[in-house]
Amino acid sequence: MTILTMSMRSALLYLALVAVFASPTPIAAAPATASLQAILTAPSAAQAAAGFDLYRWDRFPSILVIDTQDLGFQDRMFSRLAFFLEKRGFRGRLLDNKTLENLHGWNAHDYGPEGLASFFNAAELTGLTLNVQEITLRDLALSQGILALVRDRYAPGAGGILSISRSSSAIERRLLLAHESFHGIFFASSEYREFCFRLWDSLSPGTRAFFRRFLDELGYDADYRYLCVNEFQAYLMQQPIRYAPEYFQRVTRRFGGGSVPVSGMLEAASRLNAFLELRFGIRAGGTADSRGTSGASG
Repeated sequence: MTILTMSMRSALLYLALVAVFASPTPIAAAPATASLQAILTAPSAAQAAAGFDLYRWDRFPSILVIDTQDLGFQDRMFSRLAFFLEKRGFRGRLLDNKTLENLHGWNAHDYGPEGLASFFNAAELTGLTLNVQEITLRDLALSQGILALVRDRYAPGAGGILSISRSSSAIERRLLLAHESFHGIFFASSEYREFCFRLWDSLSPGTRAFFRRFLDELGYDADYRYLCVNEFQAYLMQQPIRYAPEYFQRVTRRFGGGSVPVSGMLEAASRLNAFLELRFGIRAGGTADSRGTSGASG
């Protein structure tokens, strides 16, 4: 029988604490600050061994971008979160690993402090065992001030997390990051967020109904107002304004057709674009080009 000395016990206790509190995946102490264009064109670098590259958006430094090596890693990090916060028929439910293994979240992701806090608090309260990638995400959000620990609960901090994957083609990555970047602005700027809510409330009932139907067909929980407003602005702003009607018509045809409220959509897109250009110098579709603005007019 082995008799543990006090020093041996101390050493074992130290190792146990390291195992509990150490991040399971190495996290960069200081994410590389980069433009979205630089993120799109950068070769995978220091975080490749961890499964992702980590960046801080230069235009909105409270926004982090996680560029995962493949969709499998991205699914393990974000899918349970996506179903809990956004998916029709699942929102508010924490899926177990068996249920989750045959489900796909999205090809790109965006989460703000409130959503992240809600998810990790629910996991803690229910005793759900998070996977390695989810623990890495939690620790990253804590280390970067997106989450805070307050009285043993996760509380919202500031900023947000976006993610794309290297499994996507170059064209897909550009469109996906453009879309996600407008979510980043929504998270980072309370002024823009409040403007989006006012604009949503000013839409005609028919235009709002179209966007809810559009989001429902894509698998979002269209009864969640915050999600509707956030996706409404991102889908309108992800491309130059003149291309928005064609995009919505194409997607709508995939789901059996239906009338697209072009005039209401263009008016809303123009108002969003005017706000963003005046406040941040950013135009619709232009967050991921080399200058941070789009040369194309709306």
